[in-house]
Amino acid sequence: MVRIGGFLPLSLCDYPERVAAVVFTRGCNFRCPFCHNGHLLTNEAADDLFADDVLARLSELAVRLQGVVITGGEPTLQPRLADFLGRIRELGLAIKLDTNGSRPDVLAALLEARLLDFIAMDIKAPWERYPVLAGTACDVAALQRSVALIAGSGLPHQFRTTRVEPLLSQADCEAIRRQLPAGSPHVFQTFRPENALDPRLRKD
Repeated sequence: MVRIGGFLPLSLCDYPERVAAVVFTRGCNFRCPFCHNGHLLTNEAADDLFADDVLARLSELAVRLQGVVITGGEPTLQPRLADFLGRIRELGLAIKLDTNGSRPDVLAALLEARLLDFIAMDIKAPWERYPVLAGTACDVAALQRSVALIAGSGLPHQFRTTRVEPLLSQADCEAIRRQLPAGSPHVFQTFRPENALDPRLRKD
């Protein structure tokens, strides 16, 4: 099953217009310097949660919840993500996926299986600056394919960018908006520096 590094039983802000639980998967293929979930980047830890235990808790909470947010880390790195989502679907809960868009084939398979109800994709930077903001080399073509899949999915979706002012200029922000499909929602998120992966970005 999936590696789970955290679980929030109730959230009013992570799934638009729904009361949701949040499941944090472990492991990520990016190393964004502004990441505030650095503790989830490694593949495993002693305090990981068992997927069956999380599913049991979701079953208990299902009467109070309207959805589940799967975030990370990067959820699409989990080999058995589809199985996990299928079991959530059996509970009658809507599923929102947060992703960095680096694995469009996984995204396409989840869409084909109708395992998603809402998708949020982080857009880190203008395409030409992606390696700087993602902290690693990036397959931009894969990211662009994910954008196209999400925009064409017919599902509620959102593209979002963390506005890290030391790293993104106003011109960068304008370029980000231009590279996204017309009609797709996009928001800028506030940068929270306290737990940034790169200590140089943290406030003193």
